[in-house]
Amino acid sequence: MSGMIVEIPWGMEKEVYTTTFGDREPILGQWGMTPDGRLFRWAFSGGAIPAGQGVQSALAVADDDMDLAVAAAAAVGAQTVSITAVGTVTVNFYRDGYLYVNDGAGEGHNYCIKSHPVRTGAGTLVLTLHENVREALATATSLVGLVRNRFMDVVTYPGTTGITGTFLGVCPTEVTDNDYFWVQQLGPCAWLADATQAAVRGDGVEPSQETDGGYDLHDVSGETDQPPAGYLGAVAAVAGDYGFVDLTALK
Repeated sequence: MSGMIVEIPWGMEKEVYTTTFGDREPILGQWGMTPDGRLFRWAFSGGAIPAGQGVQSALAVADDDMDLAVAAAAAVGAQTVSITAVGTVTVNFYRDGYLYVNDGAGEGHNYCIKSHPVRTGAGTLVLTLHENVREALATATSLVGLVRNRFMDVVTYPGTTGITGTFLGVCPTEVTDNDYFWVQQLGPCAWLADATQAAVRGDGVEPSQETDGGYDLHDVSGETDQPPAGYLGAVAAVAGDYGFVDLTALK
C-alpha cells in the first residue's frame, strides 16, 4: 500500500482494522481515494468515534514540543538522532511524527520519525528516521522538538469543550478505540448538524463549537477563527440530523 495515493475500492473506506499490515501498512496520514474521487487519510483512533462526526488530532505534548538538546552529534547522512528528552513515552509514541530543528545547527529542517523505543523518565531517546539527516546536528547548539503525527490517536472533535487540536475531517463509519481507519477530507459525506446550525444549501460550514463532532455555519461576521471545512450540498439539515456536506478540508 505504497505510493502517493492509495486506491480504495468501493465500500473499503468504511472498513476498520485492529492490527497493522506489516510492510504493507500505509504511513499515518497517507492519502486514499475512492473511485468517485473522495479523498481520505489513514488514521489511528484514540477513542470511539461515531459515523458522520468530525475528527480532531490528539493533544500536543508540551514537554517535547521544542528546545530539546541533541545528545550526540548527528552527521549528514545519519538515520538516527539521539536527543535529551523529558517525560515518559511508550514505544513508537512519535511514529510517523516529526523531529524538527527549532534552533542552532541544522535549524529549519524537519524529519519524519520511523520508530523509537520506550522512554521512562528523562534521558536519552534514540529516534530512527524515515530519511537521512541533511545538515549536521551538534550537541552544543542544535535544539529540536517532537511533534506527533496528526493522525495518531485521533478523537471526536470536542465542540462542547472548545478547540484542543486540528480538525482533520469526518469519520465515514463507526470506530472504536485503537482502530486503524480512513478519515474523509474531500468530497460528499454525511455530517452531524449542530443543534443550533442555521446553514442553508451552498453555505460554508465549519466544525461546531457547541455540538461534539458536528458542523455549524461558517459565519465570518461572527469573527470565526476557523476556515470553512466544506459546503452544505443539499437541503438544510434539521438540527441534530445529518447533513449532506461537500468537504474541502484538505489538511
